[in-house]
Amino acid sequence: MEKHNIFNQVPADLTHEVFEPLVDQHGVLIERIISKKHVTPEGQWYDQDRSEWVMVLQGEAKLVFEDSELVHLNPGDHINIPAHCKHRVSWTSDTTETLWLAVHY
Repeated sequence: MEKHNIFNQVPADLTHEVFEPLVDQHGVLIERIISKKHVTPEGQWYDQDRSEWVMVLQGEAKLVFEDSELVHLNPGDHINIPAHCKHRVSWTSDTTETLWLAVHY
């Protein structure tokens, strides 16, 4: 067994948001997402076939849902997003990397 640390090996080049699968088996995907100044392009929505539980470990982010609800996530905050609940990332910190832990199930 090899030990890993979710806060280590953050890429220096964050031109694009980074999605790193940590576990992908038996219909469950656990991934680390790294954002810095990244947002979902205006007019685009995530409309996923699976539910997603997401936690911000570092940094900050704002999610907007199709019903216009805005959720501001700080370190330690987490939210469960049901399948087909349209949402988008409207803001992530521009001063530090935002590290997310996401579980798709």
